[in-house]
Amino acid sequence: MEQTQNKYTLDVLKYAAQQSEAWDKVRLGKFTASTIHNLMSDPRSKADKEAGKLSQTAHKYVVQKAMEILTGESQEDAYGRAIDWGNEWEAHALGELEKALAGTLDMSSFVIEHKPPFKTFNEYSGASSDALIKNKSGDVLMVVEMKCPFNSVNHYLHSTVECGPDLLDINSDYYYQIQMNCLVHGCTAGIFASYDPRQPEHRRLSWCRIEVDIEVLDDLCQRMERGRAELDRIVNKWNEYPTR
Repeated sequence: MEQTQNKYTLDVLKYAAQQSEAWDKVRLGKFTASTIHNLMSDPRSKADKEAGKLSQTAHKYVVQKAMEILTGESQEDAYGRAIDWGNEWEAHALGELEKALAGTLDMSSFVIEHKPPFKTFNEYSGASSDALIKNKSGDVLMVVEMKCPFNSVNHYLHSTVECGPDLLDINSDYYYQIQMNCLVHGCTAGIFASYDPRQPEHRRLSWCRIEVDIEVLDDLCQRMERGRAELDRIVNKWNEYPTR
C-alpha cells in the first residue's frame, strides 16, 4: 500500500503545474535551470579553483538546497513587483511569440507546449522551461525562455541579443538557464525571448535562437557533480549529533 501511495505521489509531482505547491515540492533540494548560474562562478583564488573547490556563491547555493532537503521547504525568495509583472504578462507574451514563429516556421509540423512540468535530469537536478517546441512525435526540438522585464532597460538590452555569446555577455544567468534547459530536455537549441507591452508594437517582442555549447554542458555537469558531493556532505554532517 505504501509503495502504491509513493508511486502515486511521484506521478502527481511529475505532472505538477508550474508555480503550484506540488511543483515547488518536486524541485526541493535540486539544482534547477533558473538558479544553476550560482554554480558557474569560480573561487577567487587560483589555488581553490585548481583544487575544484566551490566559490562562496556556489557554496551558499548548495547550502540552500541542503536546507530544502532538511526542512522540506523552499528557500528561494521568488516574490516582488518584478516577479508579479512577469507572471502577469508571460502567457500573453508566449502567445505573441507563437504568432511570430508562425511567420518563420511551418507550425503544422510542430506543437508548442506552454508551461511544461518540471523534468528531472537526475536525482539532484532538473528544469522547467517556459515552453517547449516539439515535433508531432513529442520530441523536444527547442526550449523557450520568455522574459517579461519590469524594467524596460532590460528589454532593450535583451533585444540586442542575436546569439549565445551576446546573451552570455548581457545576462549570463539567462544564458546558463537555457543551456541547462537544453541539457535536461536533450535538445540542441533554445529560444530566448523578451516582451514588453509598453513598447511600440514593433518593439514589444524580440527573440533569437541560442545554440547549445557542448563545452558549457560538460562544465555544467562537472559543477553539478561537485555541488552534489558538497550537498551530501552538508546534509550528512548536519544530521549527525554533535560531539562535545
